[in-house]
Amino acid sequence: MTSEGQRGDARERQSAWVQPLLEWPNIAGAKARFAGAAPDVPAEIGGVPLSNIGRQLLAWWLEARGEKPMPDAADVNPRALVELLPYLRYLSWEPNGALIFRIYGSALAAATGMDLTGIDMFVLGHDEVERDRQRLRLLHDQPCGIVIVRDVLDSAGQHYPCEFMTLPIGPGEDGKPRIIGTVAPCERIEAWTTDVSFHNVFKLRRAVYFDTGAGIPHAPELTV
Repeated sequence: MTSEGQRGDARERQSAWVQPLLEWPNIAGAKARFAGAAPDVPAEIGGVPLSNIGRQLLAWWLEARGEKPMPDAADVNPRALVELLPYLRYLSWEPNGALIFRIYGSALAAATGMDLTGIDMFVLGHDEVERDRQRLRLLHDQPCGIVIVRDVLDSAGQHYPCEFMTLPIGPGEDGKPRIIGTVAPCERIEAWTTDVSFHNVFKLRRAVYFDTGAGIPHAPELTV
């Protein structure tokens, strides 16, 4: 993990070019690029209003998969996602159950003060790890998406609700299934400047599976 000093140094180095990505006009205006007309996506799921970034990722995913249950790793085109990349999480499942960040967007790294690329998502080992692992495993078992709202905490103990849109991606040549997702604030902010604290579990407010054509898993214990 990155030390506190490294977090501060990284934030200072990145601020000049990353800061505009943390401001509301860019968060609210980022667009995926489509080969055809952008697919229609809902404005909310299960009563959770979707962010612009979450809606754009879902629209890209629907186009990228074509007639398949989900896109394959080869369908993940950085050119189509270039405006979403700063807010993107792209992870792969390892045989030991770890979920490793392959991409952790520059805006997320700046907002959290650290780059999680190469880190296991479950490394913090909190009490909800196994439930989180089960939630995300089900995205491939019965292809579907999930929207999660969690309170992100800053170093002063203030909480900020954030939307985690997450969708499955089929394996690459290495045989490892992937997931792709975005993180966005649920409420309008002037600039995303929260100094995120990872010392506490982010309180789970909502976890809603949504149907992408194969139904949704029956897992009431994993939904809120």
